Amino acid sequence: MPVDTTFNKFFAFTRRGFLLASSYRLNFFGTYLGGVLLVVFFAVLQKLLGTHPPAVAQYGDYFTFILIGGVFARYLSFGMRHFGRELEQEMIAGTLEPMLVTATPPALVLLGPSLWVAVEGGILMLVQFLAGTLFFAADFSRANWPAALVIALVSFTALSAWGVLAAAFMLLFKRADPLSWLVDVTIFLLAGVYFPVSLLPLWLRIPAYLVPLSYSLEAMRLALMRGQGINQLWGYVGVLLLFNIVLIPLSIFAFRRALVQVKRAGSLGHY
Repeated sequence: MPVDTTFNKFFAFTRRGFLLASSYRLNFFGTYLGGVLLVVFFAVLQKLLGTHPPAVAQYGDYFTFILIGGVFARYLSFGMRHFGRELEQEMIAGTLEPMLVTATPPALVLLGPSLWVAVEGGILMLVQFLAGTLFFAADFSRANWPAALVIALVSFTALSAWGVLAAAFMLLFKRADPLSWLVDVTIFLLAGVYFPVSLLPLWLRIPAYLVPLSYSLEAMRLALMRGQGINQLWGYVGVLLLFNIVLIPLSIFAFRRALVQVKRAGSLGHY
């Protein structure tokens, strides 16, 4: 497929997602309002626990610590959850089979509905960082933004591969990913959104370092709060790339196998 045609289809899927989301105006604006209120919650939490609690002194102030953790973790959770969720909505609406008879690659048909979710998540993340900086004095004076961008890219790729696995499960069994509950546990406990992973007891610290989100948040904080560059964060980048090396081929294999199976069974349009 020519590059310009592929780009046009990516744009079409993204535009379609935006039009669907914005058609529910209350929910659309509520998403951004909720994002800003989350920043307010972080500011209140800092007042409760103090500006510089000892556990995060090595990074800087607590508000910036939880702002980075909460906002970035929420964005990465889009990659882990929404491929399966958006695919479920398309299956319910019965739009998959008509699109699959077009010249559009099957992977783009099945995963394309999630493109707007990824774009909107990035916009919401920027809004939250901006609100935290303007109204609550989040400190990004030492931030190394190029390093943060690299961390964000390798992190989102790894966690999106998890999302593709969830989509494969949805495609095959017509049910939500049975491990979706693990996303919430990972975000709010194991990955260290509100506190460093080092504070966890050893029996929880070990599984915490078996999920990519823990490395993502740690590296992102070091880049944005202490100004560390890729040369100092290469260990975190290496671990995240290792997750990519394992998860990406596994997710592609699982997705292809699921697609072949549902085509063979003729169950693609059933839910």
